[in-house]
Amino acid sequence: MPWKVMDLMSQRYEFCHLALKPGATVSDLCQVFGISRKTGYKWLRRYREKGDLTDASRRPHHSPGRIAAAVEAQVVALRQEFPCWGPRKLRRLLRDRQPAPSLPAVVTVARILKRHGLTDPALQPKIPVDWQRFAWPCPNDLWQMDLKAPLRLSERRKIYPLGLLDDHSRFLLGLWVVSDFTDNSVLRCWIEAARQHGLPQRTLTDHGPQFRMEDHQTSAFRVYLWACGVDHTQGRIAHPQTQGKIERLWRTLNLEVFRRHEYRDLASWQTCLDDWRQQYNHMRPHQELDDEVPARRYRPSERLFVEPDRGQRWGHANSQYRRVDGRGLTSLSGQHLMVGRGFAGWTVEARPLGNGCWHVFFKDHFIREYLLTPKRIV
Repeated sequence: MPWKVMDLMSQRYEFCHLALKPGATVSDLCQVFGISRKTGYKWLRRYREKGDLTDASRRPHHSPGRIAAAVEAQVVALRQEFPCWGPRKLRRLLRDRQPAPSLPAVVTVARILKRHGLTDPALQPKIPVDWQRFAWPCPNDLWQMDLKAPLRLSERRKIYPLGLLDDHSRFLLGLWVVSDFTDNSVLRCWIEAARQHGLPQRTLTDHGPQFRMEDHQTSAFRVYLWACGVDHTQGRIAHPQTQGKIERLWRTLNLEVFRRHEYRDLASWQTCLDDWRQQYNHMRPHQELDDEVPARRYRPSERLFVEPDRGQRWGHANSQYRRVDGRGLTSLSGQHLMVGRGFAGWTVEARPLGNGCWHVFFKDHFIREYLLTPKRIV
């Protein structure tokens, strides 16, 4: 004979039926069912009064500390307006728009979102990694610049998102879409930001071809920054954490923009990114900034942008100066020297060291050593 399997409610009803039979003893039945006499008499009393043994709700009849319905409605409306923002950002925005003495806590905002079915598992915070975080102490100490994976407009046409971010304030200095990823296209965007915000002390990039640093392949981007008095540094190879702030920006853009919009022309994408950049800088609170918006931490640079002189001469009195042609070549002592296409149109300085040895510089940046052999006279 199989064992008799009963759920909790069935056991309660069986207990009451047996307890109401003539001659039944409640104490003995409580011992059989493994419950206390207090519980047994409670079930029996409820069965006699209501005929229903379902547990009553433990929710209190009054909740004096519950958030006001109007505030809850505001939280829901903000979430619908900014569907990718979490409780922290929504609470800060609620405080900025309508300051109130009964501002809900972050956990309360999270419960409101859950209660209204407005949570998305894909947006839940991941387990934090104990990274060593670092930020430069002042605005314009460092700008981070990077290109994102291309967006496809059609089967044959792609565009490339390009971002420029201030390391200290997370202020988004520029956000563009360009038709190619050459050094000249990237440089035009950097110059646009420098004209508007002034010059930084240095600019950080990855090792993309538009930012190349090798001797014969020094990019026009890097040379132009040198001419402006701006250092160009690059992160460690295969270590995107060095550019972690702008890499995190791409993740936010993927979530809030690229997955939610689809345009077929560059102008529409640029308009979309301009609107989002305005929101990012002036409305979107940043957790690493104590929930401040980046615009409140940023200020323009005191170093104003001035178009550099391509024929400027500097250095030692006995130096010689040569203009680099479009192929990256210059001539010295009647011999052609490969300086690099990135220097095309610029003037470089050649410092003699004796015995045919020359060091070529560009604004105190060493380029290369050349050993010139005298021409044989026939």
